[in-house]
Amino acid sequence: MEIAQVLEQHDVRSARRYFRAHGRPDLSGLPGDRGLPVLGHSAAVLRDVHAFLDKQYARYGSVFSLHGPRADGVFLLGPQANELLLKNEDRLFSNFLAWDLTFANIFDNNVLERDFGGHKRHRKILQSAFRRPSIEGHIEIMDPLIRQGLGRLRAGHRQKMLPFIKRLLLDVGANVFLGENVEQEADKLNKAFVDCVAATADPFKLNIPFTPFVRGVKGQKVLQDYIFRNIERKRAAPGRDLFSELCQLTDEDDGSHFSDQEISDHIAFLLFAAHDTTTSALCSVLFAMAANPEWQERLIAEVDAIGVDTLTHDEIDRMSDTSLVIQEALRMHPPLVMMPRYSLREFEFQGQRIPANTPCVISSLFTHYMEEYWSEPRRFDPQRFAPGRAEDKQHFFQYIPFGGGAHKCLGLHFAQVQGKIFLYHFFRRYRVEKRARQRFKYNNIPLTFPTNGLPLRVVPR
Repeated sequence: MEIAQVLEQHDVRSARRYFRAHGRPDLSGLPGDRGLPVLGHSAAVLRDVHAFLDKQYARYGSVFSLHGPRADGVFLLGPQANELLLKNEDRLFSNFLAWDLTFANIFDNNVLERDFGGHKRHRKILQSAFRRPSIEGHIEIMDPLIRQGLGRLRAGHRQKMLPFIKRLLLDVGANVFLGENVEQEADKLNKAFVDCVAATADPFKLNIPFTPFVRGVKGQKVLQDYIFRNIERKRAAPGRDLFSELCQLTDEDDGSHFSDQEISDHIAFLLFAAHDTTTSALCSVLFAMAANPEWQERLIAEVDAIGVDTLTHDEIDRMSDTSLVIQEALRMHPPLVMMPRYSLREFEFQGQRIPANTPCVISSLFTHYMEEYWSEPRRFDPQRFAPGRAEDKQHFFQYIPFGGGAHKCLGLHFAQVQGKIFLYHFFRRYRVEKRARQRFKYNNIPLTFPTNGLPLRVVPR
């Protein structure tokens, strides 16, 4: 059976055998260097991926090799590279073979790592859970929880915003994704989820006690056990949560529905994808507002003009300045700065021949700072997204905080709505301030997060 057919059927065992059999590609004909002994480029990428990409691009151009302890690959930079990999028009690239090292045994069988026809079927069914009527139900759950949760901030004090946002959104996500009956097991489920997320960043993933990977495997079993125990109840008496919706969804073509295992796999991954990316984006927005008080005042004026205690989708749609700020924060600090694919055949890009069976990586971060497409890209300027300028419209793949093509983030609208709800209720009650010389210190791997917890002063209005 050809590898494309194996991936179409999501035959995980055969796909993993294929991956192991093909080892590291021969990249000797490509521009680039090998980096440090043993470590390759991994230390430079972890230290400052933006500086690394700028340096390699200046030296080698838009195509160069990438070397690490576990795998070798190639970086392809710029909107044209993004379009090639994300559109994947000729089934040239695999998502599963690119992502399996990250998600194996933790978030198996998720929609991101499915390929071709199998991916199309799962995504088509899942899309029903992210249409406007469903989002409106999620707003009814999220709005009071976020409003109440923000009341726990220590107004007038300097505090670390990252752990506060992570915990608040995790509590909200448990209710939106798993349902209102989760409270009795919330602490156990939250810990299991946090362990799962940490396991994806474990570079070694060895079956050694007390390592992040082993804790993540145990956490995955806790989440799966909760989901399996509640599937029949959700089918019999569905609520407004995503878990209930997935238990009811059917394929419009043949009437089939997700198996219990597929429901478990999708719920766990969607909770992961929605939670950490929104946390990252909100940290970027809050620091940007502290650093750019004129924009903070614009957001305060916008929420005051709306002036309701309980948000609906209609009010959220009116938050146009907030939308511009979120877009600019995602341009400057996209949560996921690198997106991998795996080539199934040899191909050519920018005059370079890339071998089959090569991990290929594009970068949203690099593209979002290219001076060919963005005026003063290092300056915070939300107005660049306003209709009169629309700097993001010069190339369809120059702005990709949510990816693109068939695998574009399913929950991007959900994430934007959740972020706006948080910012609406935050700025109705507070302003945020930073110290005079404070800078936004962050790591980009595996996702963009502040390194110091993002200490900011929350000031009551």
